[in-house]
Amino acid sequence: MSENAVFGPGYADCYDHFYADKDYMAECDFLEEVFRRYAAGPVRAILDLGCGTGSHALILAQRGYQVTGVDRSEEMLAIARAKATATFGGSDALTFQRCDIRTLDLGRTFDAVIAMFAVMSYQTTNEDLLAAFRTARRHLRPGGLFFFDAWFGPAVLAERPVDRYKVIEENGTRMIRFAHPELDLLRQTVSVHYQVLRLQDGRVVEETDEVHPMRFFFPQEILYYLDEAGFTVRRLCPFLRLDEDVSERDWNLAVVVEAA
Repeated sequence: MSENAVFGPGYADCYDHFYADKDYMAECDFLEEVFRRYAAGPVRAILDLGCGTGSHALILAQRGYQVTGVDRSEEMLAIARAKATATFGGSDALTFQRCDIRTLDLGRTFDAVIAMFAVMSYQTTNEDLLAAFRTARRHLRPGGLFFFDAWFGPAVLAERPVDRYKVIEENGTRMIRFAHPELDLLRQTVSVHYQVLRLQDGRVVEETDEVHPMRFFFPQEILYYLDEAGFTVRRLCPFLRLDEDVSERDWNLAVVVEAA
C-alpha cells in the first residue's frame, strides 16, 4: 500500500480557512437527495471515510444522522473533534476515529458510507482503491448506499491541471497557498505540490510543503473495482448534478452504488 504524508499540522491548521467558501450545506443537500432516491430503507447511521476536519459530518449530525468519521490525519481529526465538542458537547451523535480507510474494520454496519471531496482519488494504486472499496462494503448492510466523488479522467485530460494560488486574509494574518500540478499519464495521477505560507506584518512566519498525489479515473475501471468489492452501480453523474450525464467538462464524478 502506498503511503503519503499529507494533511500534516501546517496544512491542517490552514485547511478550513482555505475552504471557507466551499458550500458544505449544498453538498449535504445533495447527499440527502441521493439517500431519498436510491436508499432501500431509512438512512440513519452514516460512516464518513476520510472525514478531514468534519465539515460534512457536522452538518449531517445536526440534521439528525448518527455519524462516525474516520481519517488518517490526527491533525485534521483534532480540528473535527473540537468543532463537534463546540456544537454537541459530549453527545455521541458524532464521533471520530483515526484509521486508514484501506484497513478499517469497526465491526459494525451502517445505512450509508460516504467519501467526500475526492477521498477516493487519494487511493492511487489499484490495490489501495480496491481495499478502500472493500472497507465501504464491509461496513454496509445489504442494500446500503456508498457515495463518493473522484477526479474524472476525460475532464482532467481535456482541461489539464494548471498552477493555482489562493490568498486568505484573517485577523492580521495572510495565508497563501500555491498549487503546482504534475501530470503522470501512465499512472493516471496528478501530483499536486502545495506550498502554504503564513505571513504576519509582511514576514513569513511559517511555511508548509506537501505533495498530494491524486488519481483520476475512467468509468470502466471504477465499475470493475466496484463489482469486485460487491457493489451494484446505481448512478454516475457530475458532482452536485444528479439528473445530468457526466461529460469531459466535469472534473468531479459522483458515484452512487448499492451493497449487493
